[in-house]
Amino acid sequence: MILFDTSILSRVFRRLTPGPQEEAIRTEMESLIARRTPLGLPAMVLQEALSGIRSERQFNEFEQKLLTSFEILHPRTPEYVEAARLRNRCMAAGFNASGVDCLIAVVTISGGHRLFAADQDFEVIATQAPLRLHKLTRSVGPH
Repeated sequence: MILFDTSILSRVFRRLTPGPQEEAIRTEMESLIARRTPLGLPAMVLQEALSGIRSERQFNEFEQKLLTSFEILHPRTPEYVEAARLRNRCMAAGFNASGVDCLIAVVTISGGHRLFAADQDFEVIATQAPLRLHKLTRSVGPH
């Protein structure tokens, strides 16, 4: 399964004027859906993606889209503990990873999934844990 980070969802669903990177991400998402690739969201990404939407109508529409398009994965206690360990490893390596990003990484790792993220912090987290990242199948020029 490929799990999505908020950084991808915001580029696909919230950008009013998409640039080349957003178009590439949207094309990749459409390709994954067309291939019937299982898609998921860590529960905290669901919350982050819905946060800040002021219109109740837009909130409800986006909520429905997310809940019908993605399997929602809920962390359990061992994943919270491992996320704390991962954050400590990152900090010891000189990188201040957020607790939420570490939890997203651990949910991905523990399920044997790949994470589709545009947030470069996950590249660094992957140096401290066996996090597998999903890459765009087509490269995008410099941004």
